[in-house]
Amino acid sequence: MKIIIRCLWLLLFLQPFMARAELVVSHRSPYAPGDTHHLYSTALLQLALEKTRTDYGDFRLNPIPPRNYARALKALVDNDYPNLVIETSYEQNLTLNANLNFINFPIDLGVLGHRVCFMNPKLKKSGLKIDSLRQLSQYSFAHGVGWADTLIFRHNGLKVREIDNYDSIFLMVIGGRVDFFCRGVNEILGEVEQFSQLNNLVIDDHFMLVYTLPRFFYLNSKNVIARKRIEEGLKMAYADGSLQALWKTHYHTSLDYVRLKDRKVIALENPLLGNLKTRFTPDFIGLLDDKSPESQSNPKTNRP
Repeated sequence: MKIIIRCLWLLLFLQPFMARAELVVSHRSPYAPGDTHHLYSTALLQLALEKTRTDYGDFRLNPIPPRNYARALKALVDNDYPNLVIETSYEQNLTLNANLNFINFPIDLGVLGHRVCFMNPKLKKSGLKIDSLRQLSQYSFAHGVGWADTLIFRHNGLKVREIDNYDSIFLMVIGGRVDFFCRGVNEILGEVEQFSQLNNLVIDDHFMLVYTLPRFFYLNSKNVIARKRIEEGLKMAYADGSLQALWKTHYHTSLDYVRLKDRKVIALENPLLGNLKTRFTPDFIGLLDDKSPESQSNPKTNRP
C-alpha cells in the first residue's frame, strides 16, 4: 500500500512536467482551387490555439476532405473527425441538437449580415435601382442548399431557389435564370477574383441588405477541452487586438471594394435567432475608419 501511495504522489508531482498530447483540431478545407471562404476562420482557429499554447500545449490543424455545408454539418453531428470545428450562422434549431455546442463569440464581428448581390446583367444594363424590400420581392434569389439565408429571405417575402452546386449559381445569374445572388461584403471580392473568367458577372452597386447574422464556431458536444481552449484563445486575441488585426487583413479590401457607405440599406428580419444573447455586441464598422491593424491593438469597448 505504501508503494502505491508513493507512486501516486510521484505521478502528481511529475504531471506538470510530463509531455502533453498534441491537440488535433479538424476544420473545413477549400472545395476547389481559388476558394477563399474558410481562410479567415482557419487563420482565426490557429490564432486562438496559438494564444493558448502555453496553458494547453501543442496543436495540429487537420483539414478534412472538401464537402458542402450540409455534409460538413453531418460530419460534425456524427463526430467523424477529431475536434472538428465548423463556422456557421446561428440557428436556434442547431442548439436543440444535443450533439452540438457553439462558442458564444461572433467570429466575423457581424460582417456577414451585410450583403451585396451579384445580379442578372440584363437588369444591370437596364439601370435597375432597388430602394425597398417591396421592390426586391418582385425578383428571384439563389442560395445553396441548407443555407440559413434561405429561411431569412423567405421570412421577409423574397423568392429563393436553392441550388445544390455552388459554382452553377453564378452561371444561373449570368444567364438570367435567377436575378440576384447575395453575398457577404467580406466574401464578394474573393468570389469576383475566383470567377474572373466568367463574362458578364456583375454586381449591383446601389443597395445592401442588412440583417443580424452572427457566426459561431460549432463543435460536437463531446469535444469539451477543444471548445474550452478555443473560446479562451478567442477572448485573448480580441482583448489584445490580434483578432481585429486578422479580420482587417482578410476583409478590409473587400469592404473597400463594395463601397459600403455609399449604398442604400434595406433591413431584413432574422427569425432564426430565437432567444440568442451574445456576450458582446460586435461592431466591425469602427475597424474601417483606420486602415492600420495596430490601431485596434488595445480596444477599450465591446470586450467579450
